[in-house]
Amino acid sequence: MRSTCLVIPCYNEAARLNQTEFIEGLHNNPLLCLVFVNDGSKDQTASVLFALHQNVTSEIQSRIHILNLATNQGKAEAVRHGLLFAHNPKDYSAQHSALECVSTFSIHCDYYGFWDADLATPLSELEWFYHFQGDTQQSMLIGSRIARLGSSIERTLFRHYSGRLFATIISQGLGWKVHDSQCGAKIMQKHLLGLFEKPFKTSWLFDVEIMIRIQKKYGKESKNMILEVPLRRWKDVKGSKIGWEDFVKIPFQIWRIFRSYK
Repeated sequence: MRSTCLVIPCYNEAARLNQTEFIEGLHNNPLLCLVFVNDGSKDQTASVLFALHQNVTSEIQSRIHILNLATNQGKAEAVRHGLLFAHNPKDYSAQHSALECVSTFSIHCDYYGFWDADLATPLSELEWFYHFQGDTQQSMLIGSRIARLGSSIERTLFRHYSGRLFATIISQGLGWKVHDSQCGAKIMQKHLLGLFEKPFKTSWLFDVEIMIRIQKKYGKESKNMILEVPLRRWKDVKGSKIGWEDFVKIPFQIWRIFRSYK
């Protein structure tokens, strides 16, 4: 297992944050650290995260970091701030003194990434990411919700078919065969964190923007830098922040993304 730091973006997640699963994940993997980003939540998310940080052993506590954003900035910005913080907590805290940070221990990991707060992808899948990668050295590993024999992918029909439609559009735009660009489980090597210095153009499709930025920076080599990992387990958790109005806007947003990066 490689050392890994995962950013967990949280917006009004007080009712869905499973403290037990997060603590078990940290207990079972001593090389894992978590950066929770409270994205201006209006519920009790901040209190839940603080309790999570306090009700563990000092060793596990040293691997839990909390970043509180004053206002809701969207998932893309929450992830971006979290990864910049993870890259260098002390420098980030000094540059963003208005933000509240709980724990500024140094974070030195082999891989950094982000994981959805609802744990639709269980933390136990992280070990599978590295097992599937084997001895290859791709710079970025992305979870892919492929329903296949031997796996347990519980996804609504609407999410499945809309996902296939958007994946087809995105694959055409990238020139790559991407099965699932939007799964909220992704990890990458440290050298890719520079891609997060500038804000993204969309809040929910920043995953696509990450791949476009990799293409722009690394050219032909970029296609071999990313590995799709077929998940063994994934469960659609109620309470998604994406509504029907967001799905309607997605095709236009995809078009706008590719147009703006030309």
